[in-house]
Amino acid sequence: MDIREELFANMDLEYKQFHTRLVPNINPNRIIGVRIPVLRKIARKITDNSFDWEYYEECMLHGLYIGYSRLSYEEKLNLLDEFVPKIDNWAVCDSVCSTLKFIDKNKASFLEYIKKYMFSEKEYEKRFAIVVLMDYYITDEYADFVTDYLKSIKSDYYYVNMAAAWALSFVFIKYPDKVLPLLENAVLTDEINNMTISKIRESLRVDRETKEYIKQFKRVRK
Repeated sequence: MDIREELFANMDLEYKQFHTRLVPNINPNRIIGVRIPVLRKIARKITDNSFDWEYYEECMLHGLYIGYSRLSYEEKLNLLDEFVPKIDNWAVCDSVCSTLKFIDKNKASFLEYIKKYMFSEKEYEKRFAIVVLMDYYITDEYADFVTDYLKSIKSDYYYVNMAAAWALSFVFIKYPDKVLPLLENAVLTDEINNMTISKIRESLRVDRETKEYIKQFKRVRK
């Protein structure tokens, strides 16, 4: 299969215009305009990762391939070592994270693996770790670990802070008593605090009374 030819055969110019606005840090010339469901179908047909990184969709396919392939756990980790440092936007990061279903069967060892990204100084490596924690570790066994990590984050990167807030809102939905004290006691940075409140208030799984209560903890930025 000629992957680039396949991508251009599925180009949607209207979608390209829409998606370009969602990932403003990516040069529009790098975006072909292929919808995610189509990319997933293509990724499932790929037999190896020997293709280019020139286009946004090619970058996405590399990550999706890791998730969908029948490679061994160790081989997937080796590919992630090459892939994660190359992530340069939130969309590739988040779409790929949600595809790494093999993590569910390897939670303990994968948690050790991503610690190097949890404490990375690079924006999208750190976001990768946060989104992985959100997608696979908000469970009875790991919720305290996730919460403790998220409350420690102090970053100047917007996409790190937004990911942390997003993850905290997911923790709140399942374990409100773990997150509510962080809001009540002003534990989080201003940006993560306010983003977390916004995310919780946007959720359809949080009742109106709770949404009204947490609104008081939103801070005015100086």
